Formats: sequence, C-alpha cells, structure tokens
Amino acid sequence: MTKFIDTRAFFAGFISLLNSDVHSYLTIKVENSTFKAHQNILALRTNFFTIATKEGRFAESKDNTVTLQEHSANAVWRFLTYCYSGQYSDTANKDLNEDDDSIYSRHVRVYVLADMLGALDLKAIAARKLENQLKQWNSEEFIRCVQEVYDKTSKTDLDIRNMLIYAATSNMAEVMKFGSFCKEFERYGEFTSPLILNFHSHSAKVFEEMTSSHTAELQKVKKETKEEIAVPQNISREASRTPLHRLPSK
Repeated sequence: MTKFIDTRAFFAGFISLLNSDVHSYLTIKVENSTFKAHQNILALRTNFFTIATKEGRFAESKDNTVTLQEHSANAVWRFLTYCYSGQYSDTANKDLNEDDDSIYSRHVRVYVLADMLGALDLKAIAARKLENQLKQWNSEEFIRCVQEVYDKTSKTDLDIRNMLIYAATSNMAEVMKFGSFCKEFERYGEFTSPLILNFHSHSAKVFEEMTSSHTAELQKVKKETKEEIAVPQNISREASRTPLHRLPSK
C-alpha cells in the first residue's frame, strides 16, 4: 500500500540548509553580514543570482560571491528564508549583527529587494504583510514608510502606493496629529495629491452613509411616535356608541 508523504514535513528540512556550508556554492554579502546559499534553490525563486555569477557580471563572480548594495541584511535574510521555506518571519534574527528594520520598513525593504530580484511571489507576500501591519497604526513609522516607498519604488508600482494612501485616509485624524506631517510630505506630491482626493471622496461617502442612516432613524422614530399617539379605531367606535352621563340636577 502506498504511503503518502507529508509534504510540509518533507520540505521543512530545507530551512536547515540556509546559511550552511554544506554543498553551498554561493556567497551573498550585504552590509556587515555574509550568507551562504545554494544557487539551485535560489534559482527556483529568481534567476538574478544565476545571471549575476556569470563571468563579468559582478567583480566577485569568479568566486560565486554577490554583494548587494543599498539593501538591509534583514531583508536579504528574509528573502533567503522565503527561498528555503516559502515564507519569511516577522521577528528579528538574533544571529545577525544588525538591528532589525522597523515594523513597516521590514516589509517595504523585502518588497523592494524582491522587486529588484524579480521575485514576484515574494513581492506579493511582503505587500500582504505590510497591509496587515498597517492595521497597527503608528504615525511616525508611517511617515518613514511613505518616504521609503516613494524613494525606492517605481511610479508605476501602484499596488503598494495605493495601499499607503488608503491606510492614511483611514487614519487621517491620527496622521494630522503628527505635527510635521505637512512638512515631511512637501516633496511627495505623488502621495499627497491622491491622498487629498481620496480623503474627500471617503469623507463624502461617510457623510452620505451617516445622512442616510440618520434619515432612516428619523423616519423610524416618527412612525413609532405616530403609532403611540394614534387612537385605535375600535376604541373610537365604542366611544361613539356609549351615551354621555348627565350630571345629577341639584
């Protein structure tokens, strides 16, 4: 009888290969950290490293070493974790010599790295994680998040940009409490212009819903009040048939 293998348990061992010297033929350097990786596993998620290690592409290509500039070690570690397990952790890696990225930036930086590497599935995962993280609102972190997204993503990358606009619209009262909001976004017209338009549209919709709800409530109250003060018809008929009692004469 055929025994089926638990695929989750089968692939769980892959994560133990991450940063292992065993059969690893690729070295990735970023900031003050160095990672060992298996090029054939990474090739399942992106062809970037296959191309990068071809002779002449990178200065270190002869040694199968790739240095990633302008990316955080935490983002690279999360990318590698994804390559070996299909997901990445929100918690910090205590083995790294770098402080973890902030609550929003950790997902933005994975998103930006995935975009550069052409890892589209990882981009989608990072965007979904950022969307969930934005539900835990932090105005100061949000401002830094907007700056990073608009500095490091393409103008055509509307998915993540619109996500920030919707999040800001939903938390506009909190955003405006942050004193430097307007000053911080003076040079981000691509963010503030659609934010204002979206906020006005959102406000109009909320007002319309409130007005509609208020009107319905008034109609309900009027109807209930009318029913309370109305004299039932059967009582009126009985009263009309009952003779009036005369007061006794003195």
